[in-house]
Amino acid sequence: MIEHKKREMVKKVIWIFTIIAIMLIIGLVAIILSNPLRRSSEQIRADILEITPIGMSMEDVLNIIEDNDQWEIRRVSYDFGFYKQAPNERPRTVGEKSITVRKGHYRSILMEIIVIDVFWGFDENSQLIDIWVWKAGLMRTSL
Repeated sequence: MIEHKKREMVKKVIWIFTIIAIMLIIGLVAIILSNPLRRSSEQIRADILEITPIGMSMEDVLNIIEDNDQWEIRRVSYDFGFYKQAPNERPRTVGEKSITVRKGHYRSILMEIIVIDVFWGFDENSQLIDIWVWKAGLMRTSL
């Protein structure tokens, strides 16, 4: 009788721990998937194009960037465009002027740091002509 109660208690404890483990895994997956930085480069680019559309002035783009506390301006060049090295494309310089921003970073499942940099390219009249989002993996522990 006592042995039967012990077995039943062990089964209940295992069942409770299993449910808790499943809930933790679901919660972790939800947190990971909700991070907008984990979206594809193309999706991030589309979001950025909504707030900085092609044709916008360099000054207006800079104002939007400066208003975003989470973005770190890495470079503003009035003399050079940016060097685009997108997969399946021939590397090329885009624009006559450029802005580079560190949009953020996250850790991959393998604990690799993934950084997201955004490049805005402008023509000689300071009008936006292209945006490139570059995700790069770093194997170091600091940015």
